[in-house]
Amino acid sequence: MKANSTLVSQTYLEDKISSLMQKASLSFTDEQVSKLAKLVLLLIKWNKSLNLTAIKDPDDMVVLHIIDCAVISPLLLGKNIADVGTGAGFPGLVIAILNEDKHFTLIDSVGKKLSFVRTAVVELGLKNVTIIHDRCENIQLETLCDCVVCRAFAPLKSIVNWCYNLLKEDGVFLAMKANLEENELSEIPSCVKIDKVLELNVPNLDAKRQAVFLSKVKS
Repeated sequence: MKANSTLVSQTYLEDKISSLMQKASLSFTDEQVSKLAKLVLLLIKWNKSLNLTAIKDPDDMVVLHIIDCAVISPLLLGKNIADVGTGAGFPGLVIAILNEDKHFTLIDSVGKKLSFVRTAVVELGLKNVTIIHDRCENIQLETLCDCVVCRAFAPLKSIVNWCYNLLKEDGVFLAMKANLEENELSEIPSCVKIDKVLELNVPNLDAKRQAVFLSKVKS
């Protein structure tokens, strides 16, 4: 039984998120679940006018936008993290909610999506998020990142070429992939190396998810 987007409640979403987070063996607090549920409600509201995502059903939003992003939370490295191609804030907003002790820079070149992200940051009271409206290859950060995260953004080769200068020398790229093929791994630039490829467990999702870790090759 699918939830009606016009009738779905905060409590319904909290229960759904809590249940799936437990299935995924993720740590969370009641306050974090409350914020994640509010994020879904905001997405439903804004999606009607801005078409931020093709996913309309609240239950599907929970699985495909909240839990699918939350599963990388335990894998994050360091304190200063960039989400490149954040779109409407996924995974950036989700992992920022789950990691109040880390700072997140959310980057995208599409203004209407970042309008939603700015509103969500204010509505959810997030103090650990910076938003940059630009193409990642144009950005010069004062403080380089420990970890650059991306989800459904670009091929690994492009991610490295566009985002290499955002990452510390000992930092890590963490790319979330749905349909990773061997040729994509073989085409990565020689300035990085593959550290590992992990299978991700996303409850209620009948599709493959993987996380690819890349690090800079020491010169």
